[in-house]
Amino acid sequence: MDVGVDRLLGGTDEPSGGSSSGGRERARETFAAERASIAAMALGMIERCLEVSVEFAGQRVQFGRPISDFQLIQAKLALMEVARINVENLLLRYLGSIQAGKRITLAEASAMKLYSARAALEVALEAVQLFGGSGYMAEYHVEQLARDAKVLQIYGGTDELQILSIARDLVGTRTASGGTP
Repeated sequence: MDVGVDRLLGGTDEPSGGSSSGGRERARETFAAERASIAAMALGMIERCLEVSVEFAGQRVQFGRPISDFQLIQAKLALMEVARINVENLLLRYLGSIQAGKRITLAEASAMKLYSARAALEVALEAVQLFGGSGYMAEYHVEQLARDAKVLQIYGGTDELQILSIARDLVGTRTASGGTP
């Protein structure tokens, strides 16, 4: 049974050539936006982990000194900051593209989500490590951040799916330009 065009929500999605690629393109755009939003969540988690870690490191005393005085703790905090800057820059690039009226590709969105989710989990696990035994206690909040960061690698498509999207784009681009698949 055919349904009349006047009964379809959003029209037919068929460009003048009769192809149904319009619907697929909208789905890709939706996936790209979803993956960018996951990167924004990752940034929030990274920022919170860094905030509570810096505070804890300044207050926790070992061997008569705050643990923030120790180089290994400073290195952990510095790498958390590097992750924060990287994810923030990815999001700023994405927002700049949107503002310029340019859409990022699904592969770019997948790369942003993959990197951001992995960075958030790494930072959260380092925060748990920095807190030591207290890192597992709910009162310090980092254990919840670690659990929340892990779900970013699953929600919106697993890391493996993101890698597949990126690889397909790379292979398709090389094949289309005459390179070897």
